[in-house]
Amino acid sequence: MKWSYRIGSIGGIPIKLHLSFLIILLIFIWVFAVNDIKIFGIILGFGGLNISIWLKYLLSAIVSVLFFTTLLFHELSHSFVARRYGTKIRSITLFVLGGMAQMEEIPKEPRKEAKVSAAGPAFSLCIGALASAIYYIFGPVNLAASGATLKDAALIVVGIIAFYNVILGLFNLIPAFPMDGGRILRALFATRMSYIDATKKAVVVGKSFAFAMGLFGLLTLPGGVWLILIAIFIYFGASGEERATIISVTLEGVKARDVMTAVPNVVYVPPDMTLNHLVDVMFRTKHIGYPVQEEQSSPVLGVITFGDIRQIPASKRDTTRVEEVMKREIITIGPDADASDALILMSTKNVGRLIVMKGGQMEGIISRTDLLREIKFLGKE
Repeated sequence: MKWSYRIGSIGGIPIKLHLSFLIILLIFIWVFAVNDIKIFGIILGFGGLNISIWLKYLLSAIVSVLFFTTLLFHELSHSFVARRYGTKIRSITLFVLGGMAQMEEIPKEPRKEAKVSAAGPAFSLCIGALASAIYYIFGPVNLAASGATLKDAALIVVGIIAFYNVILGLFNLIPAFPMDGGRILRALFATRMSYIDATKKAVVVGKSFAFAMGLFGLLTLPGGVWLILIAIFIYFGASGEERATIISVTLEGVKARDVMTAVPNVVYVPPDMTLNHLVDVMFRTKHIGYPVQEEQSSPVLGVITFGDIRQIPASKRDTTRVEEVMKREIITIGPDADASDALILMSTKNVGRLIVMKGGQMEGIISRTDLLREIKFLGKE
């Protein structure tokens, strides 16, 4: 089942909605429709208005969509600043815990990383401040009146946008890596130590915040369930970011040609080979993926892996040929490309190997195993 759906693009950046986003959207609509909580003079819901329940839910739906639109622009702010520094933005996805901009790599220069990280909270706080000013200038909302006016409804909409954007901006500034505040903290650490050490220190701080947040969530159940979910996201997100950073930094300066298996040592298979024969080749060579060629100097026709073979019943493998099963889409990379880019491309395309091509000719093949072996080797130096 497909969980994320592209709904459009802004500035060339694909925008996706995860199905889990519908959960939080419906919860927000319900909360705004039934509540009239007042915090700092701002009424956060339409429950106290003297209007029909259906109109309350309609207004709640409108303000929920408006709030998540500002959340989307929070992520776009990160993306536009990152793109100025040459970072490619794969997409922005809205899901149950908010939004996430998927960047190929955040700039490692502390000043640039700090600017990228601060852009989102800065946008949210600016929107929150502007909406707050409008609310306090034209307010207050009069819930005691016999009938609600359009002005009252509009002010509640503005107040909700104001309050939750301020909360969003301040919450993201908590120094819990990999949240925005944690990335700013890492950038600060990186001015005084290596990038890997700065990441490790920021991860420790982030996990400490996650633990405290999760504990507080447990003590405040059932309302604290969202804090528990966010704490889990922070904890595992920090661990993942730490691994990704170590890999990225370790592979700096390493090119695809330095890691690849070069021609003529690349094992290829002809298109007319049967799958049973190919299984025998796999046992002998200990590889699970091969380029498909008529001969080594011929163009690459496709790629076949053990996963492709498994899709064919064992009873048919003796008569099924490689060319009938192989993937004809060939994912390639240049020999002078960074090895870290190769790893990113493998993760993006969900493949285990890339064909290294130059001038239309295969120069070698690079696998995920090759890259992990190189990382392990360099990490011991």
